[in-house]
Amino acid sequence: MKQNQRGQTLIELLVAVSIIASLCAAGTIAVNRSRRAVGLAAVTSELRAIVQRTRLTAIAHNRNVAIRFRPSGDTWSCSVYEDGDGDGVRNDDIAAGIDRLIERPRDIRFPPARIGTPSTAIPDPATGAPLSARSPVRFGSSQLCSFTRRGEVTNGSVVVTDGVTANVVRVHGTSGQIDVQRWNGAKWNTGD
Repeated sequence: MKQNQRGQTLIELLVAVSIIASLCAAGTIAVNRSRRAVGLAAVTSELRAIVQRTRLTAIAHNRNVAIRFRPSGDTWSCSVYEDGDGDGVRNDDIAAGIDRLIERPRDIRFPPARIGTPSTAIPDPATGAPLSARSPVRFGSSQLCSFTRRGEVTNGSVVVTDGVTANVVRVHGTSGQIDVQRWNGAKWNTGD
């Protein structure tokens, strides 16, 4: 009896398995990169929406309104307060119950992206110092993004990171304009 069947050698099987493993590894890297990019875009978009909505609330209610950012571990939350005594939203008035809560605290994150500074050496677009050396939320000397009844706002910025790269959401004074700066691995790009 003659056999014309050909089997696979161990070396051929090992080559096939290594090719499949390489393709899986490349796919995993691409999926992780896409996941980080989607997370950064989602958190950045959410922050922009919160800032725009809060500005419109201040104008519509004809009151000073502020977004209060608070850290909790590696997550930041934000809540919105309305001025109760005409002197602007202040931390001491919030603690005393004078400035009232109008939007409950909510965590700002879309894993792996969150408010925070990256572990990599990325320069601050405003100062050139490492982003990791600054607070991720900075509005003057506070973590309150305050709006007047005319829609003017405290100058400031919020850093969003996925741990590797970053976006900076900047809010500009009298215009209330919001712009986003994105780190492309070599320099900052501004635009929507």
